[in-house]
Amino acid sequence: MRTMENRLHVLHPARCAAKMIVVAVSLALMTGGCRKEEKAMIPHSPVVEVVSVAEKDVPVYLEWVGALDGSVNAVIRPQVTGYLTRQNYREGDMVSKGQTLFEIDPRTFQAAVAQAQASLDQAKGALALQKANATTASADLARVKPLAEKNAVSKKDLDDAVGRDLGATASVEAARAGVAAAVANLDKAKLDLSFTQITSPVDGIAGIAKTQLGNLVSPSMQEELTSVSTVDPIKVFVNISEREYLLHRESKDFNENMLLQLILSDGSVYPDEGKLVLSDRQIDPTTGTLKVGALFPNK
Repeated sequence: MRTMENRLHVLHPARCAAKMIVVAVSLALMTGGCRKEEKAMIPHSPVVEVVSVAEKDVPVYLEWVGALDGSVNAVIRPQVTGYLTRQNYREGDMVSKGQTLFEIDPRTFQAAVAQAQASLDQAKGALALQKANATTASADLARVKPLAEKNAVSKKDLDDAVGRDLGATASVEAARAGVAAAVANLDKAKLDLSFTQITSPVDGIAGIAKTQLGNLVSPSMQEELTSVSTVDPIKVFVNISEREYLLHRESKDFNENMLLQLILSDGSVYPDEGKLVLSDRQIDPTTGTLKVGALFPNK
């Protein structure tokens, strides 16, 4: 056992030396690696940008939510009573001023025009008759007057002649008034006939028709036939708070010369700039805001 232990003792120091050499080499490698990492981790000097400070004016932007509307919104209603027979436009299309949008059955109104024309002709005939009677009465009076001066006729005959002459003159004036009334009735009948062609009063986009062909329409109906909106220029309404209004009302830039920019719902910027054109007369007591309007070109 001793011999073996000695061997072990003999052999053991050699093994320990080998291990120590290995450990020393490992430590040397580790020490060398740590030094390289320390060198690699040395931070670089930071790059700092330097900007010169300058005092200048910068624009101040105010943003509001707006609602688009036509600059003119014409409500189209019938002006005579009748049955709707035709729609002459396509809903959503551009229409011109004076363009026919709807037609009402014109036959009743054509008959009224013919009747009014006949009444006018009759009144003109009556006027001609009264003028003839007036001429006769005037001639009779002219014959009676010299005879009355010579007492060749009685005073009653003279008075009768004068009365007939005055009556004939009055009848002529009444007949003239009858003609004037007949002319007015004819003009009214023609106007009503023209109202069977329902036209657009402005250039713009025609809306959806709110009645059907064959319906009886009249001026007293509650719902309009359609509407036409002028969209060039287009109007934008915004509601600004009372605080903003009081804050900026004294500013010389917050006026009709202030340029406005319109940002659409998709985030794009409308190419043309607008201007303030109107404001409401009072603050809305329910919302505490003032309604103002701007116009933008829309060609």
